[in-house]
Amino acid sequence: MLIINILFTFILFYSSGLFSLWIFKTNSYANLVFLASIIASVEAISFLVFLLIRIKEKPLMYSVFSVIISLSNLGLQYYFITSTSIKLEGVFISKIISPAWVVVILLPYYFKHLKIGFDKKNLADLIKFSFPAMLSSLAGMLLIQVDRYILGFLTDSREVGIYGLGYNICGITNFLIISPFSLAFTVICWKKLNDENAKRFYTKSITYLFFIIIYFGLFLSLFTPHVIKILKNPDYWYAKDIVPWVSISMAYYGISIIGFFSFYVTKKTHLILVSYIIALVVNISTNFAIIPIFKMYGAVIANYCSYLTLIITVYLFSRKEYFFKYEWNKIIYMTIVGFLILFPFFYFSYHASILIIFLKIVALLLFPLILYILKFYEPIEIETIKNISKKII
Repeated sequence: MLIINILFTFILFYSSGLFSLWIFKTNSYANLVFLASIIASVEAISFLVFLLIRIKEKPLMYSVFSVIISLSNLGLQYYFITSTSIKLEGVFISKIISPAWVVVILLPYYFKHLKIGFDKKNLADLIKFSFPAMLSSLAGMLLIQVDRYILGFLTDSREVGIYGLGYNICGITNFLIISPFSLAFTVICWKKLNDENAKRFYTKSITYLFFIIIYFGLFLSLFTPHVIKILKNPDYWYAKDIVPWVSISMAYYGISIIGFFSFYVTKKTHLILVSYIIALVVNISTNFAIIPIFKMYGAVIANYCSYLTLIITVYLFSRKEYFFKYEWNKIIYMTIVGFLILFPFFYFSYHASILIIFLKIVALLLFPLILYILKFYEPIEIETIKNISKKII
């Protein structure tokens, strides 16, 4: 990892101007491209250190140092922006320093589990398993980012700014739910693999992860129009219309993490790459087809279609691998009920008031109730909910 990252950092040091010209149409941002390469290198090394902490099942240690990195990053960015002349560069430098000093602190712990050597026996399997996964990460990153480049190419920076803000608001879902879940699930899923009820566990994980993301997405969608008013520029207020669609796309992205496990078990990680490529093709083609007509709303629709394609592709491929069922009827119920609850608040114009906020709270409470009427919950799940409620009371 060190050798590879040092090599690529040197390459980007000498070609940063070229990359800046290619991406931004100017070589003025060459220094930012180089700083971005250092960020990538530091994060790659910190990932290894934090991976060890996950393997050793030390969630408190993991959480504490993750929070330290986040707070350090926030504090340094605030310092550079408010107290120095290198404001933009300071943001990049903050993202280098924050994980780097934590990694230095954790190195003694890491070295305890490190030994010098070269494992020829497992090298071929490691490359076969990890190389498609590495390309999948690249394809996944493109799937998340490419719509903004296409939107900027076909429209203007205003559309990109509003769309980007809406996407970043939904990023809270990734930060609070999807990322922590993926970290925990990576460890738990292998432990559950040989259990008698393993496949039911994976099925229910998909259903309830989708439920949690959709429910949190409803909360974001309903209350973003009120919170976003703190931004003085009214143009940014249009980002509220982006949030509901991206929130549902996030739900499909979240459950794809569980779906990928089918390919990890059978060591066919190339199918993850193929799934991402298919979704990426749908994303790019749909963006070019409908952005000229609907602008940023076209990018939202394309984003939704691509993530829906991703999870359907993963499901179809998994049928011939380590297969576990998806409760598609429940996923469809949640999607439709979510849209129906949001529809009146976004279709009809209204002025913010106590009554509207009260109605939105009622709408949130109606979501699980409507699902109950649709027989979403199994008897054992209802009994579990009742027991938890009794304990809380």
